[in-house]
Amino acid sequence: MRLLRLAALALAGLLLAPFAHAQLIPSFGVTGGVNFGSLNDVAGADLENSTGFHVGVYGDVGIGPLALRPALLYLRSGEVQAGASTVTADFVTLPIDVKFQTPTPVVKAYALVGPEFRFPVGEGNALVDTKSTNVAVNVGAGVSFNPPLVGPSGFAEVRYALDVSGFAEALDPAISDDYKLSLFMIRVGFGL
Repeated sequence: MRLLRLAALALAGLLLAPFAHAQLIPSFGVTGGVNFGSLNDVAGADLENSTGFHVGVYGDVGIGPLALRPALLYLRSGEVQAGASTVTADFVTLPIDVKFQTPTPVVKAYALVGPEFRFPVGEGNALVDTKSTNVAVNVGAGVSFNPPLVGPSGFAEVRYALDVSGFAEALDPAISDDYKLSLFMIRVGFGL
């Protein structure tokens, strides 16, 4: 009888190990992907190179069906043509995603939502005043692979970042709107 209890306890430990790993040990890794930008309808502005990329690092910690995944990324979205002048639209971004994930042990589907703070890098020009901080809202879905107790983890996802605050203001009084850059992204990540 005692041997049967020990066997049952050992089996329960093996079955619950993936959940303990996912909850107690945060994962860190690298991430990157491609993005496709769109610019709001500002008079005389055009997004020249709308295909860009993003690369960076992330952390991921979860408890049950919820997880938090902050990241620090370099995002190159392209160049905005404003009249005869060109404005770079490159950022250092800090997305803070809240993930709602399936409670499966190895492969997890998830949905995410969260804010993204963008800090422009590069030069402005005489036609726009680049803001020091830009805020966007992310929504997306993906799938992650988390082998129990060993090996690297990974994820693949699609997401959309809706620009809320705009990244630059036009200095021309005839243009009343801010420049807003929204992005559709395809991203993969690999962690430990």
